[in-house]
Amino acid sequence: MVIDQIPIGRFSLISHLSLKALRIYDRKGLLVPAAKDRITGYRNYTSSQIGTGVVIRTLSLLGFSLAEIDTILHAKESGDDETIRALIAERRTQVGVEIDRLHKIEEILRHQEISLELMPMSCSEPVIKEITPIRVMSIRDKGRYEEICSRLIGELCGLVESENAGQTGLRMAGPPMSIYHDGEYRETDADVEVAFPILGRLNRDTDRIRISTLNGGRFLTLIYKGPYMGIHEGWSRAYAYATENGISLGIPGRELYLNDPCKLPQDELLTEIQIPVIGEAELP
Repeated sequence: MVIDQIPIGRFSLISHLSLKALRIYDRKGLLVPAAKDRITGYRNYTSSQIGTGVVIRTLSLLGFSLAEIDTILHAKESGDDETIRALIAERRTQVGVEIDRLHKIEEILRHQEISLELMPMSCSEPVIKEITPIRVMSIRDKGRYEEICSRLIGELCGLVESENAGQTGLRMAGPPMSIYHDGEYRETDADVEVAFPILGRLNRDTDRIRISTLNGGRFLTLIYKGPYMGIHEGWSRAYAYATENGISLGIPGRELYLNDPCKLPQDELLTEIQIPVIGEAELP
């Protein structure tokens, strides 16, 4: 007779994991009961599983996904400390991005009346204009929009400011921009390219950073004024205007950041949205 059996209800109380969570962890193979009645399906755990339950709860509270928790548990079992450190570092980066986003929300709420009537879209009138081709240095990657744009801009800024840049005459020749290659909004795996117009040359060979010439052509453009987290207002305005006037738009669209978010308040930031026009449409 097995004495060391803890019914699922008591194990839930001990580990502070809900019955629903324990059943999910069982299905996912994260925390499988040591014994399960073949007739009733009733789950029993052992005291040696309490520690695993506590670890799972802690990791869950820290925001790790079930897949990440599974990886960490297997890494812990095999002594793979490097994998654990890498996942923790990645989670810290994600938390930093979220903290920054919440600070921006707090700033907006603190300085703005919360009334839809008092929050009009700050967008210029859309216009179609000819954009000339431009030489850029860029990095392309996938991820969440805000996180990936901030990260890639920082990476390119570091390169421009490096000693190597001074030796090759590498310098910015226009505002930084984000280029969105997807034909739809993607929550977690957006295909984004961050590009800096440049003069000079890049004195290194790398598959990650490339020098290219962005296509020119006819673009529907407008200027959005306000915090980056509200940029969807500008995109919505551009597409609504195109629909109203029979203008066909293509991809990839671009955002050009016309002033420095480190030097100005959120509500003074200016972003130019550029979307390629298909065909010969003219604004009325």
